[in-house]
Parts: sequence; structure tokens; C-alpha cells
Amino acid sequence: MAKMMTRGMLLTALVAGVASLATAQEVPSLKGKWTGTFTGGVRQGGGQLAPADVSPRFVRPGDRTYTLTIEEQDGRGFKGNWASTLGSETMHGVVRLDNRTLLMVDVDSSLTATLLLPTEMELCNHTVGPTDHFAFCFLLKKQ
Repeated sequence: MAKMMTRGMLLTALVAGVASLATAQEVPSLKGKWTGTFTGGVRQGGGQLAPADVSPRFVRPGDRTYTLTIEEQDGRGFKGNWASTLGSETMHGVVRLDNRTLLMVDVDSSLTATLLLPTEMELCNHTVGPTDHFAFCFLLKKQ
């Protein structure tokens, strides 16, 4: 009976180890160009990528196109740029252990994203600065 329990525990540990290894290897490939538009939110100010809004303004789908380009990825880390009408900013980030959540920063903002599909993400920007106050999200699709 003790041998069977020991074998059962070893088998359980082996299965858990293989599952952990498989999870560690499933980091999604983000390299490439992701484009899309607002899904909603509010912005005030302008940042470096778009014309300024003097007072808080609701954003709507189709208001403006944004592009996230991931140029390099090494495991969970990645870097690239974030662009819209007036230019672009460098950014870098990390894929969290759930392999769906992304954390990013650019020169003046924090961004979070959730991979909805391997080729689709909801990306949200939250900025608090002297003149810029943003809280909005985008639906981006990999090109």
C-alpha cells in the first residue's frame, strides 16, 4: 500500500512538473504590427501622439487609429513603439505568467493589455501628467 501511495505521489509530481514546463513554454509571440481604434474611454490633453483636447472628451470607436509595433521579444520581455497621428513613442513591456496579460510603459504612460486571441488584444492606456489625463482602451488586431 505504501509503495502504491509513493508511486501515486511521484506520478502526480511528474504530471505537475510537465504541466508547469508546458505553461512556461507557451509565451505568446507578440512580434509584428498590431493596429486598431478606441473601444471607449475619456481623454484630456494630448500626449505626444494626438492633438490635444482642452476639456475631457469621450473617445469612440473609429475616432483614431493606433499602431503598436513589437520589434523584439526575448521570452516574456518585449520592446517596440506605439504610434498614432502625430508620431510615435518607444515602449517596452512584459508578458505576465498567465500568458494573456501584458504590462507596458512608454515615455509618459502605463499600458495594460489582455490577449483575447493570439491575434487580438484589448490595450488600455492610463496617463496622469501635468496636462494629460487619459483612461481609454483599444481593440488591436495583429496584421
